[in-house]
Amino acid sequence: MKDIINELLDKTHLPIEKIFGGAWIITWFLAIWFYHIQFFLTGLFCLFLAILLLDFFDKGKGEKEVKVPFSFSMDKNTRTLTVQNIYENDLNWSENEICSGDARLPSGTIKEGDVVTSCRGNVALRHMPTNMLMGAYDFK
Repeated sequence: MKDIINELLDKTHLPIEKIFGGAWIITWFLAIWFYHIQFFLTGLFCLFLAILLLDFFDKGKGEKEVKVPFSFSMDKNTRTLTVQNIYENDLNWSENEICSGDARLPSGTIKEGDVVTSCRGNVALRHMPTNMLMGAYDFK
């Protein structure tokens, strides 16, 4: 091992004092900066961990997403709304009301293809059990 060190020192042509002096300066510089970087990285990791934990626990506390029970397609020429998709079973037209504007709702259970007729003004339809606005349609 001594031979390897002596061989390296001979190749560099620098006195041992300068090598150790440079190494000492570099070591202190790294030690000072590493100390601060270590605290910075530890704090960054704790912040990342806190964000992950808050996100994980907040997902369970949020309200459930309310799905629209059915959707319409609008035809301004005939002044009608046609039921396009139904996402729940056993829906009745009696559970819905026109909040604004004027329109004539069909009766019975809601089926795909049912037509809301005589739409005038800004027609807003509300599903009463969920208190959800099903949409606002402008027939002006």
